[in-house]
Amino acid sequence: MTRLTIAIAVSAVLVAGNAMAQATQTTPPPVQIPPPTGTQQKPVTPPATPAPKPAATPVPFPPEAKIAYIDLQVVVRDSKLGKSGQDSMKVLNDKLAGALAAKNKEIQALQEKMKAQQSVVSDTVYNGMAKDLERLGREAQFMQQDAQVQIDQKNAELLGDFQAKVLPIVEEMRKEKGLWIIFALGENSNIAAAHAGLDLSGEIVKRLDATIK
Repeated sequence: MTRLTIAIAVSAVLVAGNAMAQATQTTPPPVQIPPPTGTQQKPVTPPATPAPKPAATPVPFPPEAKIAYIDLQVVVRDSKLGKSGQDSMKVLNDKLAGALAAKNKEIQALQEKMKAQQSVVSDTVYNGMAKDLERLGREAQFMQQDAQVQIDQKNAELLGDFQAKVLPIVEEMRKEKGLWIIFALGENSNIAAAHAGLDLSGEIVKRLDATIK
């Protein structure tokens, strides 16, 4: 039962990470407007750097407890394995998005050419360009479908690798602490109230990182 709960939650986390990676866009730098000629700018005092917040003191695990929980989003976010998976997914997303963008640019260029030359080329030439446009559209559609297949396969690969490495560590910790069950929190799950020491996410990250060379 524990393995099934964890598997479902991990899948939700990785799929959400994938969606976020696809939605990310590069923001252009802000445009700086120079001051009018003949005016003198007052020196700007940079804001003071806030003092770093002290790290929270970890709450010890209550020895009498029989249940615990882990936040899988924290494990994916903070562990070396999770970060590596996110990086590899981003590389794949960027590669596929770049190929699709190039194909769409090719389609747009041909559409503009057809619009500009519609009244000056023969019907034979124009019909040939129309067939090329139709072919490019089919290629773009296939590329989009293939990209989704590659993303799904990569996500399944990362999920399987994550489960294979994390679940044994969770079971090992459960036995060590003599627990009945360890709950797994995912993206859409939450706990109304719990002792802070019952959260084993940080310990799972440490043990998982120790297995990664």
